[in-house]
Amino acid sequence: MVQRTYSLGLAALVLVAILCLPGFPGAAEFDASKLGHELGLRFSYGNSTRTASVHLYSLLPRWGISLVRPGQRLGPVGISFIAEGIISIADAEDTGFELGITPMVKVYAMLFPSVMAFVEAGAGLISESINSPALAHSFNFTPQVGGGFDIALSPQMAFTVAYRFRHSSNAGIYKENPAFNVNMFQAGISYYY
Repeated sequence: MVQRTYSLGLAALVLVAILCLPGFPGAAEFDASKLGHELGLRFSYGNSTRTASVHLYSLLPRWGISLVRPGQRLGPVGISFIAEGIISIADAEDTGFELGITPMVKVYAMLFPSVMAFVEAGAGLISESINSPALAHSFNFTPQVGGGFDIALSPQMAFTVAYRFRHSSNAGIYKENPAFNVNMFQAGISYYY
């Protein structure tokens, strides 16, 4: 039931993105003067890369501040600091959950007045309560890297689609330290102010 509801929501978000692509009548453009802060919410589906199957359905609230705005020192490139939370429901041998926070650096550039491409990377802390042989402990570190696109819905609002690879492990704190790697597909909304 959770997977079906999530799939329908993700399909609706992708449809909105397609309708707002450049070239469609009324496509919005970003206001570069409003790229100082970012507030957003992404929905994510993740699947473990190991033989022990774990499916993650996540909410990723995020807030960021621009360190270098596009058009300042690096031409069309901007750099931001992002703090992102994660709240996940895990479908494994039993239903479980994840809670965590990740500080990240986001590097982005305007491809078109209505499309920004970005790459983001960071490492955070996470508490994972998932009954699966893929995870040995409930406290882990999460280095991760990914990229995606922001598509302008208005001068300050964007539809976001992204991919991220996330690794989690206990960094050798405990003797048993299996790697838990996840491919995450994300869609959401970002507000720039």
